[in-house]
Amino acid sequence: MTIPTIAQADRLARSVLTRRLNLRPKETVTIETYPASLDWAAGFVREARRLGASPIIHYEDERSYWTAVEEGRSGTLGDPGAHEWSTLKATDVYVYFWGPEDLARRARLPEKVLDRVTAYNAKWYDVAKKAGLRGVRMNVARVTPENARFWGVNLGAWQREMFAASLVDPKTMARGGAAVARALERGHDVRIRHANGTDLTLALAGRRPFTTLGNVTAESMRTPFGSMANVPDGSVYVSVDESTADGTFVSNTLLTSMRGPARGGRFQFRDGRLTAQSFRDGGRPILAEYAHASAGKDRPSFLEVGLNPAVRRAPGLEEAIGGSVTVGVGRNAGFGGKTKSDYFGYLTLAGAELSIDGRTVVRGGRVVGG
Repeated sequence: MTIPTIAQADRLARSVLTRRLNLRPKETVTIETYPASLDWAAGFVREARRLGASPIIHYEDERSYWTAVEEGRSGTLGDPGAHEWSTLKATDVYVYFWGPEDLARRARLPEKVLDRVTAYNAKWYDVAKKAGLRGVRMNVARVTPENARFWGVNLGAWQREMFAASLVDPKTMARGGAAVARALERGHDVRIRHANGTDLTLALAGRRPFTTLGNVTAESMRTPFGSMANVPDGSVYVSVDESTADGTFVSNTLLTSMRGPARGGRFQFRDGRLTAQSFRDGGRPILAEYAHASAGKDRPSFLEVGLNPAVRRAPGLEEAIGGSVTVGVGRNAGFGGKTKSDYFGYLTLAGAELSIDGRTVVRGGRVVGG
């Protein structure tokens, strides 16, 4: 992994603090980081001071984190002390560089242990909301040698893409996002096609779409968890009519999850239900989870269009690929839908054609209408 230059770290920090978080003079900034992201975090310290704000770094050591887990003290990770909560209460802007760094190791944790190390989560958001905090989760923190091996991607190319995608101004994605959102809210009949065999029809239900551009706004602050945005990001999504889906949807992107990478995913729908799901490789854990999932797992759940022109193949950002189309199955009750299944799955297709009521909205990786 290439250590970022001071110029790169400062450029990223200035872009995020000004374009995404609207940092103001005399505000307080807390930057949470693990070892691999420390050079990026230092850029946020420098830029916050240049902007007249007061920064502080909250450093978590990766090795010490895993020592606590190994020694059976995972509960201490999920129960921060009063001094940490006091810092959060006094924070205006929060910058979180994801951790722990080794995602494959984290994925292997027993569910009970994982629950203990993340026990603080609900309280964290409650305190943040009361404080009026606005913040970002920096996905560049996930670019590590261990994670590149886990997901089977080139480390250098991944880092370059993440840096470029994190610099994209939300305003450059907003116009296309607004056009897609209008089409998704007003339309009804959806058709998705691609030369790889994809030909799928869905139906919209007049539900409100959600747009994520990687910035915090007054509107997002009023929603659950909306005080924290992901950087990079960029997509519009909506829950669909759960009773309508016919045809085939074939993914041509890497599907990344905590279960590991999967490729060549295929959905087959008939009469509003997923009748077959398969993968060229890596799909066994996904299929096993699906087999034991609750009712509603086979219903179409959401439709999403990617908006970030700099995202191409970064793990975990499939849905943000510019002009990509993502189709989900299972749970959608959290964003306007009716399905409460414990299963949530999706596949992403780049370079497809998406039409709504016969009008082309996306073609060849570009938003062309709304």
